[in-house]
Amino acid sequence: MFNNHSHYKGKDIAVVIPTKDRPAKVGNLLTSIQAQSIPCGRIIIIDGSESAQSVARTFESVLPVEYYRCRPPGQIRQRNMAIGLLTPETPLVCLFDDDIVLCDLALETMLDFWNCHSQATAGVSFNVMNNTPDRFTRLLEFISGGRISGGRVFKSGLTTSNCQVPHDLRTQWLCGGATVWRQEILRRYSHREIPARWAINEDLVFSYPIGKQFPLYVCAAAQVRHEHEYDYAATDQFHFKGMYETMWRIYFIRRNPELSLNRFLGLLIMMALSNFLGGLCKGEGHSIRYAWGQLDGARKILRAGSDLDRIVAVLTDPS
Repeated sequence: MFNNHSHYKGKDIAVVIPTKDRPAKVGNLLTSIQAQSIPCGRIIIIDGSESAQSVARTFESVLPVEYYRCRPPGQIRQRNMAIGLLTPETPLVCLFDDDIVLCDLALETMLDFWNCHSQATAGVSFNVMNNTPDRFTRLLEFISGGRISGGRVFKSGLTTSNCQVPHDLRTQWLCGGATVWRQEILRRYSHREIPARWAINEDLVFSYPIGKQFPLYVCAAAQVRHEHEYDYAATDQFHFKGMYETMWRIYFIRRNPELSLNRFLGLLIMMALSNFLGGLCKGEGHSIRYAWGQLDGARKILRAGSDLDRIVAVLTDPS
């Protein structure tokens, strides 16, 4: 039986930061953690290269930083390595992407949220304030003719964004890059390591099944920024992104039999056509490349059928 309330303190939080080749981003994140009103118990940096080691050393005197290298690198692999280093002294685990920056009082507000909610809660996301609605959210709102509440997973496998929420939100899934989980949940639900070149949607794959059994939330007042940078001159990057986003989405649908692949494919054709025509009209080569990547990803992954091992093989090597 779960208690109604917890009594977590800053020392009960372990922060996990997987990173690779972005030392400046890690430095910005650690600076924002240092500026918080409460300390945390541990900060575990798992580096897929060696670029963040000097940054970690810079903060060792002011933050409880631990630095580890992971070979071969991989976002899920690095995260799982960090989970294996946890101890019972930190029952809450904060998973941060290295390009997140915390706003003032974010950690304190997050702890207050946890202490006011049932211990049945599995995970709570920070509120990412500078992300624009994703392509899927915009498409679903266009089809429905109005704004759709955040954090939903539709039968098509498409989702609505759970960023920039105006109030606390009960959600069906959580973003992976700025979320606090009960350590017990992370240990109970192992995350399969797939050595894909990009682990987009891995947060959806992981959190959605948990949300079927336990409450998941976004805390509106615990705010962060996602300082990701896009290179719009690198057109091949957008074919890559469209391809992998589509392949991971189909993998997600195959893992959850209540979802409909046919519905997703119908919407995918609409999205790809919209991106292609929009790119032609506006002279945006990256939109055209993204559309081609969406269709190419579907072609590659559908050849694997419904066998999850074959799908994983394509995610690992889509050539």
